[in-house]
Amino acid sequence: MKDYPDEQLMRLAANNDVSAFEELFHRHKQRVLHLFHRMLWNTEEARDCTQETFLKLWRRRAQYAGKARFSTYLYQIAQNHFLDNRRKQKSRIELQCISVEASEEALEATLSRSGYEEAVAREIQSALSEAVARLPEIHRLVYVLSEEQRMSYREIAEILDCPVGTVSSRKVEAVNRLRKLLEPLRDELLGKGFQPDKEHALSKTDQERDR
Repeated sequence: MKDYPDEQLMRLAANNDVSAFEELFHRHKQRVLHLFHRMLWNTEEARDCTQETFLKLWRRRAQYAGKARFSTYLYQIAQNHFLDNRRKQKSRIELQCISVEASEEALEATLSRSGYEEAVAREIQSALSEAVARLPEIHRLVYVLSEEQRMSYREIAEILDCPVGTVSSRKVEAVNRLRKLLEPLRDELLGKGFQPDKEHALSKTDQERDR
């Protein structure tokens, strides 16, 4: 089943094929776990939410009509579970585990750097992680799906059930908020008054993914 597309596996799962569902779980569990970790900043809670998301997916397997891509269907369930969970808890975001689990790219990049450069890189990574955690939930979700899950605006719009223009405006707002939150560190490292390229954060990466 490793060569089967997600949609075919989901149709098999809808007919109670457990092995097809297990393949879907192994394919997507890490990305869903990463999403919840970046949204919640609590490892145990992220794991619980991931398990609950796939449990809900199994329970709703017969509802999958196959019209939307499987990833869209899965992330819609994940998003709704996150929002329901936050409404029930009404708790504040926990920041104590920020920077404990740096991204693989950041870790690989720092391995070959000198001690000073590594310290700076880790400080930047930590500051960015904290800034993302402080974004309003809807802006944080769009930012994480776009920048870290590498989804196009169209894919995100399908997941959030909103126009592509709304996704774009939320991404712009997220980046503007991040710039403001990161101003102190930017001024410290690059000097006060440094003006980054305004197109950098929303540069060709987003545009290329949406073509």
